[in-house]
Amino acid sequence: MGEQTIIRGKLHLWSETGTEGGYWALQDERFIEPPTEEWPHERWDYDGLQVLKDGDHLRIFAPDGSIYWEGYVSLRQHSAFTEDAEGFWIHADQNGLDRKFWALPFFKEYNGEIIRGVL
Repeated sequence: MGEQTIIRGKLHLWSETGTEGGYWALQDERFIEPPTEEWPHERWDYDGLQVLKDGDHLRIFAPDGSIYWEGYVSLRQHSAFTEDAEGFWIHADQNGLDRKFWALPFFKEYNGEIIRGVL
């Protein structure tokens, strides 16, 4: 068993030109800059992008701070352009969970944490 790493931040579906669909991810809070007067939106640095991997231990927090879901990531992969969540192409689903239940905290940018190195 290796060293454990805990990464906290915001969940989201990461997609950009060339990805041919979205990946479930967490933006590390250490790489999120708050809005400013010049730019009224958060700024996310690529260095904080954490795409979920099989074996990650994921804890998702509901807006009230309670645990929405917790468990190990085990993704069922899909071929490109075959499956979508809320109209966005996706590359995978969490095994054993309803897609809408799984996708909601990512689209709503719930807080979460990944623990890597557990398995």
